[in-house]
Amino acid sequence: MRVTQGMLNQQMLFDLEANTDRLLRLQNQVATGKRINKPADDPVGVGFVMRYKSEIAYYQQYQDNANAAQGWLNYTDTVMSQAYQVVQRARDLAVQGASDTMSPDDRQALASEVDQLYQQLVTIGNSQYNGQYIFNGQQTQQAPYGSTGAETVTTDSGDILYDVGDGIHLTVNTPGNQFFGDASDSDNAFALLKNLSDALKSDDGQAVNQLLGQFDSRLNQMSAAQADVGARLNRVQFEQSRLSDLLNNFQTLLAGVQDADMAKAITDLTTSQSVQQAALQVGARVIVPTLVDFLK
Repeated sequence: MRVTQGMLNQQMLFDLEANTDRLLRLQNQVATGKRINKPADDPVGVGFVMRYKSEIAYYQQYQDNANAAQGWLNYTDTVMSQAYQVVQRARDLAVQGASDTMSPDDRQALASEVDQLYQQLVTIGNSQYNGQYIFNGQQTQQAPYGSTGAETVTTDSGDILYDVGDGIHLTVNTPGNQFFGDASDSDNAFALLKNLSDALKSDDGQAVNQLLGQFDSRLNQMSAAQADVGARLNRVQFEQSRLSDLLNNFQTLLAGVQDADMAKAITDLTTSQSVQQAALQVGARVIVPTLVDFLK
C-alpha cells in the first residue's frame, strides 16, 4: 500500500486529537479531584457511583431526622428541669406555709410567690421548639395552657414520630398530661399550685400541709417522665453513631470508585503535555510543504 502525504496528515491529526482528549480528561481529573466526571470516563464505575450516592442520600435523611429528634429531646429535657424546679420551689413554700409559726401576712406573701410560680409553669407548659408546642401532642400549633384554668386542661396525647433508621420510629414528644398531670389527677401540677395559693390566702396551715404528699407524688412522676426522655435521648444518640458509621462506609466506597489518584493523575498529565508538545513538533516536520505551497 502506498502511503500518501494525505494519509500522513490524517493520521497525525487523529493522533493529536486523541492525545488532546486524554489531556482534557486528565486536566478535569486534576481540577475536580475525581476520576469519573462523566459517564464516558468509566461506564461501569458510574453505576457504582450512582448506587453509593443514592445510599448516602438515603442514610443522610435518617441522620437529619435523628439530629432533629435529638434537638427536640434535648430541649424537652431542659424545659422539664425548669418545670421541676418550679414545682419543687412551690413545695418548699408549702413546707413553710404549713408551719404553725407563720402569720396570716406571711402566708399572704407566700401566696403571692405561688401565683407567680403558677404563671411561670404555664409559660413552661407552652414552650415551643422550632415554633411547635412540645406539650400538646400532635396539636403543635396550638398552645395547650391558658394563663388561667391550666389545671382543667386535657392536652392532646398524640405521638410525634421521627424516622431515624430502617423501621425505627422514635417518639420525641411528651404530652402535657403525662408530665404536669391530667385534669382529673389530684396531683395535677397546676391544680396543686392553685390549691396551695388558695390555702395560703385562707391562712389554712392544715390544708397546706395536706398538699405536701400530692406535691411529692407529682414530683416523682415528673422525674419519671424526664427519665423517659433521657432514655429516648440515649437511643437517638446510639442511632446517630450507627448512621455516622454507615455514611462513612458508603463515602469511603464512593471515594474508592470516583476519586482520582492525584499523584498518578498529575504525573499522567505532565507526561501527556510532554507528548502533546512533542507530537506538535514532529507534526510540523512530517507535514511538509506541497507543490501548491510553492505555486502561491
